[in-house]
Amino acid sequence: SCWKAMSEDAIKSVTGAGAELSARKGLPMLRSPQHDTVQLCQQLEASLRQATWQHRKELGLLTVWDDRLCFLLAPALAAYELERYTGVSAGNEEFQSSIRKHVAEGHTFKGFPIQFIHCNESAMFTSCLRSSVCRDILSSEGDEVRLAVRVHIYPYPENTHAVWLMFAVHYRSIL
Repeated sequence: SCWKAMSEDAIKSVTGAGAELSARKGLPMLRSPQHDTVQLCQQLEASLRQATWQHRKELGLLTVWDDRLCFLLAPALAAYELERYTGVSAGNEEFQSSIRKHVAEGHTFKGFPIQFIHCNESAMFTSCLRSSVCRDILSSEGDEVRLAVRVHIYPYPENTHAVWLMFAVHYRSIL
């Protein structure tokens, strides 16, 4: 085998009974994430959809969701987290291609990704509204306006997480 064997003592120091001993020696153990991130993502998306619907209602605008576009945003969020974590950008061409195939000829696409380190949907929505790009997306007018939102949570030890959120819209401009 090309693998170098690791000593059993080294393995025991980070797993099982040896881990407790390591923690007592001053090497802290990291706690694994405690949240069900899939369920939390679904709850955040539902809350953000409701907040978007209410915001657009106050502006006198209808809200129609494009579930397929929501699905297409997920790889972009994965690519953003990968780039943030590793510094390597990947998947941009594939994302752009999928959006081009989905958005009809003569329609405009706009997207707004943002990352948070909390799961407070109210604070997220308020923060997004501070951005002129996001405000433009959420108040888009035109023919066949379709909105999308996608949330993905990347869990890390000690109950920390990276929460990526993306709002998007596609529409045919009114000239």
